Amino acid sequence: MSTHITKNRILDFTVSMKIHQRSANTINSYTTNIQKLELFLRGAELTKEQMLLYKQWLSSQGFKQSTINAYLAAANYFCDVMGWADMKVTLDPVVAEDTNQNKKQISSSNYKKLVFTALQNDKERLAMMIQVLCHMDLRFCELERLTVEALECNKVVVERKHKNKEIEIPDIIKEDLYTYTLHEQITSGIIFRTSKGAPVDRSNFRKDIKKLCILADIEEEFGSIQHIKHVVLDEYPYYRLKKWK
Repeated sequence: MSTHITKNRILDFTVSMKIHQRSANTINSYTTNIQKLELFLRGAELTKEQMLLYKQWLSSQGFKQSTINAYLAAANYFCDVMGWADMKVTLDPVVAEDTNQNKKQISSSNYKKLVFTALQNDKERLAMMIQVLCHMDLRFCELERLTVEALECNKVVVERKHKNKEIEIPDIIKEDLYTYTLHEQITSGIIFRTSKGAPVDRSNFRKDIKKLCILADIEEEFGSIQHIKHVVLDEYPYYRLKKWK
């Protein structure tokens, strides 16, 4: 049997991820990454040798190790789904420089400015999303798991490393999330969503944060999800949705 990456096999890969309840962002990311591998192969069959060449090629393109690992993780997962486990390649560790760069932090005062400015400018959803990301061990792609149903169960269930992990919703966040859902008339499904019911897009969130940085008189470089996830605080101050109560 051939080992070409075909449109049907990519479709099967996508369906498999949906069956295993991978997030929409993960499915989109992994599918895009496999298409990148398909382009690299230029019609050739996938082999262990090609996988190693792909790994070398990614390194030669100047990608960060974390980015290379993301591409290879998708390729390895694809091989698992296709039953080609012998073609998988090892991921190299992320060097300390990359790790430190990904964990840049903003100060407590800048965090407060962001949230306070969002509330002052009637951007309650943005303020709530910032605080949820700071107070809870949730990645941005996992925010779509924060649903009304999860709120009622007081926990969010996410999948990490092919295992389910339960993340508790802090009481102070839970109370304001209830206030938010009541005000926005959200009775079921994803809490942080667009007017059409879709999860808030990562790129749109980034744009909103960049604009918020300008309004709050904070350097735009701090307007990133990684910065927000790693705030320098002894304890997180929390801003309530007082005007809706």
